[in-house]
Amino acid sequence: MIKKIIFKRKNNYILKYSLLLLLFIIILYLISFYYFINREYFIIPQFTDKYFVIPTNKEGEVVDYLDKKSLNKIDKKIQDFDFNNIDKIDFTIQLYSNDNFKNINKYFNNLLENKKEIIDHEDIFVFYKKTEIGTQYFISYKNFISKNNASQACDLLTIVKSCIILNLQN
Repeated sequence: MIKKIIFKRKNNYILKYSLLLLLFIIILYLISFYYFINREYFIIPQFTDKYFVIPTNKEGEVVDYLDKKSLNKIDKKIQDFDFNNIDKIDFTIQLYSNDNFKNINKYFNNLLENKKEIIDHEDIFVFYKKTEIGTQYFISYKNFISKNNASQACDLLTIVKSCIILNLQN
């Protein structure tokens, strides 16, 4: 009889401690789970340097393979496209800009096709600017004398969500 009581007590202690240990493990798991979920995994510092550097002094290095036709290939579609002369444009509203001419051509054709009732073909200017890092193509709307005139027209324009006014004389 005494052995049964001792055995039951040991069983009760083992059961109680097992449950207590299990509860402790669950609480520890939940705390660590909460900690790791709300933790920042990594911090990206703000980038303040230049994104690219174009060296002015190439130290006499000669670039190989400049005479290869695949590198000097000029797209026929770009050559055949009639770009506008922007020398006489003061202020204009930018509709779209991209460095890929195919995207510009697609947007331009889409614009003329879908908005032909509200936009005159002569009010659209397609031009490009060559820089040291590449060519950027632009589609813009109308020529304005001042920034205020362009801003007023921008408020009435429904084909863009937000307006960017370009000063092409600077």
